[in-house]
Amino acid sequence: MEYISVIKDDVDLSKSQRYLRIPHSRTGQAQLYLPYTNSDGQESILELIKLNGSQRRTWFIGDSGIDAGNILVHYPMDPLFLVIPIVLALSNSNNAQSFQPFSDLISTASSLPSFTLPEPFTGPIKPGQSSTGYNRDLESLLKLKIIRKVLRACCEKKVIPSVTSSPSSKTTEQKYYRPSIPMILNHLKKKVEHFAQPEEFEKFDHLVRGLSKDGLLGDDYEELRNLSRIQASIDHLSQWLPREITQQLLNSYDFTALSIHVKNRTAASIAASQQPKNTSNKDKDVKGTKRKAPTSKGVEALKKVNTNSMNKLTSFFKPKEGKKK
Repeated sequence: MEYISVIKDDVDLSKSQRYLRIPHSRTGQAQLYLPYTNSDGQESILELIKLNGSQRRTWFIGDSGIDAGNILVHYPMDPLFLVIPIVLALSNSNNAQSFQPFSDLISTASSLPSFTLPEPFTGPIKPGQSSTGYNRDLESLLKLKIIRKVLRACCEKKVIPSVTSSPSSKTTEQKYYRPSIPMILNHLKKKVEHFAQPEEFEKFDHLVRGLSKDGLLGDDYEELRNLSRIQASIDHLSQWLPREITQQLLNSYDFTALSIHVKNRTAASIAASQQPKNTSNKDKDVKGTKRKAPTSKGVEALKKVNTNSMNKLTSFFKPKEGKKK
């Protein structure tokens, strides 16, 4: 099957590019990522998304047409979203509370059981490795400089000067690292606050429509509008975050005032949509009695006619008198 692929121009397609199969940071399902180095020597990571159309389509490129129903889109991926599940898994490991050399931390992360994927996404088991919890693509990911830089930024660091026997030698330092979820939350809060700024937030029309739906576009709701932007930003970023991290990020903000406003607005909308009930006594029917049927104008006019000089209708149905004997 042929695919249409959309990829950045700075990816050198003349060279061999290897995709990495890593569990998605939120769903845990196998996801393809493409690490590459551009012409300036900077490392970047692209996430691959396959868009399926409801019907098969023909794509035209120049004068040629390609009959394909799928399109592959590569878009830049923030390395932080790939590092967060690693730090989360390391924090739940046996050595979570101890500081380790960074090389030991990388070695432990390479064999995390939570990153094991079923075939064909798991590489062959190397000699000496455990039969479970080994992912060759995760090991390749952890070799990237950009991943290691972000991983260090998500860890607490302790520097211990080393003691040498020779007084003339220079003093060296040993660095030890410990994964830290609070540091992850600090990085995410900076992203949320940047994304919630009006000039950044208004680039997304669907998020602005959310403010309008909640009635927060007026000048009187600046504080509530800021809270709503923060909440929407977290919701937007949550598609790349583990649920545990998303919940902790939400708990770090106080959305009480916003929740009250939304509940009051919802209640007012429901009340306005209901038809008012007529509770007047005149329209209430007394139980056990029947309502009189409405009369026509002709009947009402006949009621006003003077019938005193007229014979009653029963006078035409008197019994006949008997014959005289």
